[in-house]
Amino acid sequence: MTRLQFDKTFSLFSLSEILQKSNSNRKVRKVLERFFCSKNRDLEDFLHNRALTFEKHLRARTYLYIDNETKEVAGYFTITISTLHTNGVSREVVKLLDGYKDDTPSIPCYLIGQLGKSGKYESFKIGKYILHDTITIIDNAQLSLGGRFILLDAINKKQLIEFYKNNAFFPIENDDDLESIKMIRPYFSHKIVSTSPKR
Repeated sequence: MTRLQFDKTFSLFSLSEILQKSNSNRKVRKVLERFFCSKNRDLEDFLHNRALTFEKHLRARTYLYIDNETKEVAGYFTITISTLHTNGVSREVVKLLDGYKDDTPSIPCYLIGQLGKSGKYESFKIGKYILHDTITIIDNAQLSLGGRFILLDAINKKQLIEFYKNNAFFPIENDDDLESIKMIRPYFSHKIVSTSPKR
């Protein structure tokens, strides 16, 4: 699917916008609960059980791709401001992430908490467009507020890790036994040299 086809097929709305326009939170919840993703139950669970709460309490912003024909949620992403705790990260990498200190215990960052598509759209190659839109929104915030990097936890599968690497994300931890891998997309020009040495 090309970007033009993607934009013609799906419309992007913030969950806040949908809640403001709807006269019933119950209707919005029903729409969210029709989203399914057998490959990533956490993605499904968040939209069903936590997205509305996070939105209402200003803990995160969720953006939904609505199929223009079926009006179903085809995909979504959630972004927020977070903190990377540096325990177990090498001093070299900590200094790179922080900008000037190598012993700071935590570093503020932008977080992509959730990102994915419905199982119904599994055959649609749309992940790169969803990620691009996610980064664009964060980029606009970063221009106004500053910030060193975007953080996400990628499921530890080679294909997915490569997908994020191809979109300028770098792993900051390496462990084949981990269920997920922390990856960052820096706003600084240096590259991550090594992620393996521990403190």
